[in-house]
Amino acid sequence: MRTSKYEKSINELREKNPFISNTELVYMVLRDNIVDHRIAPGQKLNQEQIAVEMNVSRTPVRDAFAALEKEGFLEKGVQGYTVYEMQPGDYVALLEVRIALEKLAARLACSQMLGSERSLVEKNLADTEVLMAKGIGRAWDEDINIINESQAKQLFHALGEKDHEFHIIIMNAAHNQYLVESYMHIDPKIHFFRFSALNAGACQNMLERHKKIYDAIRQRDEDLAERRMEKHLMLTVSRAMRY
Repeated sequence: MRTSKYEKSINELREKNPFISNTELVYMVLRDNIVDHRIAPGQKLNQEQIAVEMNVSRTPVRDAFAALEKEGFLEKGVQGYTVYEMQPGDYVALLEVRIALEKLAARLACSQMLGSERSLVEKNLADTEVLMAKGIGRAWDEDINIINESQAKQLFHALGEKDHEFHIIIMNAAHNQYLVESYMHIDPKIHFFRFSALNAGACQNMLERHKKIYDAIRQRDEDLAERRMEKHLMLTVSRAMRY
């Protein structure tokens, strides 16, 4: 029997929630795969094929496609659905909102961050340093073929996950429910762009900038934490767009 490429994701979701509806299941599996670029931007998706691969009827697939189109992850054309390809202008608008939310999170975290959250940040920074040591910090050196393209993609992907984790920890450390809810609404789009722009240029110096943000939070310097967070986000996107 042929194994579906979505089988692992489906099993994990059903394990977490045995009562999950087929519509929600299809939606979550597709969204996660689109956000992480396992389904590539610009790729065409066929409802009938997805229904077969996920072993569900066409109805939940149709409903999931409609929800993903509404959220901007799919585009409907004459020949069917295509995964959205984010344009630089789209991220500029997203960045404006992201900076406002993350600056506030950094400021609030200065007074609200718990000891357990400090431990999470420190583990995240240590894990990131390990990834950098594996070669990602040198992967963009065109004169030295240190790692092959496949290995580089794996490392960039892993580092992207650590970047995401760092920012989520800081956001949660603000301990403001409404701030977190606002951020989580745009987080999938942020993550989608993170993998659109995932390259060596975007990775350079990320670890040091994260450390500087955390240092400002540990010092409880609210203005400094805000400034460092804003600078980090601006540098990340400007560097990514040059590559």
